[in-house]
Amino acid sequence: MPAADSYEWQTAPCPDCADPAARLVPGDSDRADILLCTRCPAHGRLPYRDPADICARLPFGVLLAMRGGALHIGVPAVPHGLNAYTRSVVALATERGLLPVWRPSTRRHHVTLAAPGPEGGWGWMEVGARSGKILRATVHPHGRSAPGIPAAGPRAVRQLVARLYVAGVTGDCGAVVPGAAAASR
Repeated sequence: MPAADSYEWQTAPCPDCADPAARLVPGDSDRADILLCTRCPAHGRLPYRDPADICARLPFGVLLAMRGGALHIGVPAVPHGLNAYTRSVVALATERGLLPVWRPSTRRHHVTLAAPGPEGGWGWMEVGARSGKILRATVHPHGRSAPGIPAAGPRAVRQLVARLYVAGVTGDCGAVVPGAAAASR
């Protein structure tokens, strides 16, 4: 396992409300494994969350930890040497609701892109360690059990990510990705 400083930490989302302002904090009970969502009571939902439920929705390689009094997700840090185009494709996938998880290597870096839940989009990209360029990718737009769509080369991978997720593929929360209505016209 890599050192803790090789992870980028972000606030863990509540699996129910997915409110970006929500924080999962320890509840006021005797059980340390129960967390309270700071926003769900305002949404009329039960406030308590179990970290095991949150962990089950995250891709392999992601860590959960309490930092600063709130639950955070630790995602392996982006490897050094990526070119700007590769970074923009990963940023585009992140905007579409996919969480990138990097597995750096000396020859080829692999990044898994996964939306929460079993029916969320999932895929992977292979990036050259020396060049920082995208070599190939495969995306499964409707979960792991759905057939994958392969693409080779940076431009084809960008078009695949943009086409599949702007076209209205929804995440686990059922919200259509912004821009989906404009793309379907």
